[in-house]
Amino acid sequence: MTVVRRLIAWNRRISRWERAQVARLVPGCAPDAMRDFGDRILPGLLKPGARILEVGGGKIPAIPLDTKQRLGLHVVGQDISETELSMAPRGAYDATLVGDIATVPLPGRFDLIFSRAVLEHVADPSAAIANLARALAPGGIMAHVLPCRNAPFAVVNRWMGNRLARRVLFAVFPEKRFDSGFLAYYRDCTPSGLSKACRGSGLEVLQVNPYYNSDYTSFFAPIYTIETMRQAATCLLRAENFAEAFSIIARAPAETTPGSPAPAAG
Repeated sequence: MTVVRRLIAWNRRISRWERAQVARLVPGCAPDAMRDFGDRILPGLLKPGARILEVGGGKIPAIPLDTKQRLGLHVVGQDISETELSMAPRGAYDATLVGDIATVPLPGRFDLIFSRAVLEHVADPSAAIANLARALAPGGIMAHVLPCRNAPFAVVNRWMGNRLARRVLFAVFPEKRFDSGFLAYYRDCTPSGLSKACRGSGLEVLQVNPYYNSDYTSFFAPIYTIETMRQAATCLLRAENFAEAFSIIARAPAETTPGSPAPAAG
């Protein structure tokens, strides 16, 4: 097993070097979805005193405690698992909510609702978007980042089934045991599919960011080379519905004044 681990580590080092070279030639192929969302997109959406709902936050909240305190944020953590929420750092959430995000009643109105790699695990993402949209304050923002259902790893995941996919994932990437391996459906998980769901719930889609970078084949450099070339070609063709992942930002209509027409839903 030690020899296998060393071989995988060697292949992953080569794969990282290959990615760096491709990123120089095709810069749009460089950003990682989760890192870009956490480092750039989410911080840009945080406003002082905002009321925030983190969907599927579980034991790893996205907003650091010092940022939460500095901005005076009120953060509600939602997850389908009470156990996951109970493992979050003390003070990370001001309140918690347990249940299926497509059906659970949401308390109050939120200025920002967001999720990270959650909607692919929801059986009915359109119902989840509709439920969340009803909980947005006027002009409130919804933001999600998630894998695309047309990415090869997502296709293979669905084909293998959750039990086999977990065994393979944890064998190759043992570090992912902590926060990965949940059952995934990938329904509506494309930029066009989720944009349609947002517009159908009366939201204005402000931004869609496709990402053409994933490391699921980095354990074997020859396959990773082919996959990286495919990702770069997909990026150059701007085929966002075949990206590896994407983020989407949508906004609720502003509150209307008496006598003014309501915003169009779509």
